[in-house]
Amino acid sequence: MLKGLFFNQDCTDFFYSRGPEQMNSEAVDAFVDRLASLGVTALLVNTNAQRTNYASEVWEPLWTGYDPTGPDDQPVLKHQPAEGVAAMRRLLNNMLALVAKDVDYPARMIARCRVRGVQGWISLRMNDLHDVHLPDSPLLSTFWKQHPELRRVPYRDSGWTDRALDYAHPEVRDHYMVLIRESLARFDPDGLELDFMRFGYHFAIGHERDGGVLLTRWLSEVRDLVLDWERRRGHPISLGVRVPADPITSRELGMDAVVWAREGLCDLVVPTPFWTTCDFDLPLELWRDLLEGTSASLGGGLECRLQPYPGAPARLLKPDEARGAATHVWAAGTDVLYLFNYFESGHFGGLWTEQDYTETLRAMGSLDGLTSLPRTHCVTFRDTSAPGYPVAYSLPAEGPVCIFRLQTGPRPTGGKAEVVLGLEMPEGAKPPRVRVNAHLCEEGTLADHSLRVPVPLEVLRDCITVFEVESAGPSYPRIISVAVTFTP
Repeated sequence: MLKGLFFNQDCTDFFYSRGPEQMNSEAVDAFVDRLASLGVTALLVNTNAQRTNYASEVWEPLWTGYDPTGPDDQPVLKHQPAEGVAAMRRLLNNMLALVAKDVDYPARMIARCRVRGVQGWISLRMNDLHDVHLPDSPLLSTFWKQHPELRRVPYRDSGWTDRALDYAHPEVRDHYMVLIRESLARFDPDGLELDFMRFGYHFAIGHERDGGVLLTRWLSEVRDLVLDWERRRGHPISLGVRVPADPITSRELGMDAVVWAREGLCDLVVPTPFWTTCDFDLPLELWRDLLEGTSASLGGGLECRLQPYPGAPARLLKPDEARGAATHVWAAGTDVLYLFNYFESGHFGGLWTEQDYTETLRAMGSLDGLTSLPRTHCVTFRDTSAPGYPVAYSLPAEGPVCIFRLQTGPRPTGGKAEVVLGLEMPEGAKPPRVRVNAHLCEEGTLADHSLRVPVPLEVLRDCITVFEVESAGPSYPRIISVAVTFTP
């Protein structure tokens, strides 16, 4: 069984976040060394969006068509937002600089992982849509641009996911299979991940179940290929998948990971949100039950963003919130805690200090490590749904009684707990009272639109906490965020 802290490294972060003087093998090694020192047990090296970040022989590299000495209005740059041109040039120049030094970035990463006792995986994005709104972006492949008829919604161009490629077409499946073949032949990984959550929509509307049958059959071909390379390499090569957080949504979008596990087609299933918000309520116990009797390990995927409901102001997670989300993953009996967009360099645009990053990632390796630090659990929503299914969310809310549920991990045995409500207070409204697991808590303190209510530890339960927010009319506060914090 696969276990531990898994870290997905975006295909562009290393190049965006470093200067040209760091484009060398020593910097690649140092990156792996840093993650190994933080307790990462598997590094998943993402090598592609619609193009690759290495000199592929079967797909276009990201720098295809780019002239390092050319002007800012050359075709691959002219549609970039003005403020993004310098960053894009930095990215492409750094990739070219590493290639010029004959450093094969993914291969070097995996080799260094072996030195440090970390599993080195290749992670492939199976339908990336970054920049599809920008004609001629360097992130867009010629294949995608020249074949609009292969998109899942060819009759409309209104949203990013409409423009995803449709795996019902054999040309699309073949396009990705050649990259899979090259990845296994070129890099000698300990694992191969198929990231179906970039961007999560792979079939025409109304054709997802039929598409799922095709995808399962195609995945069996990938499995056979992986097993063949296991024999050639003389060591195990795991096959992992990233899929939507909810198993019903996963199936209804054609990604039937339960069937894949039962048929022995994958070794790791990682339910995860897309990106809009970290999901503090991943149904991991349900996934665990569905995967029982299979050999597949279960991971819980954490994203970097926090949004309490669709359309609400969004921000990046704070360290205590990331620890809260991670606590739920381990408390649910999951095998793997999986981090996505948790960049090692300047994490969250510098909003986390280096100490925050070091302390939090080291704690994420175990449930005991997390519960020894302050943590916060937040009400958010599930950001991926099949066409026609409503997006479920609990906020905003108002009325005489509003009820919220959070998966909060093990009950604290010491320290303090607080419920924190974000409120909009209309004229005449009074602060609400809060019950936790039916216990009426003492009145809270309202300041800056935030109500803080102390919670006796003895009323808490393991894993699930239910909050009842009671308001006296006729005017009710509008509840826009709900969280519970634990401080040891």
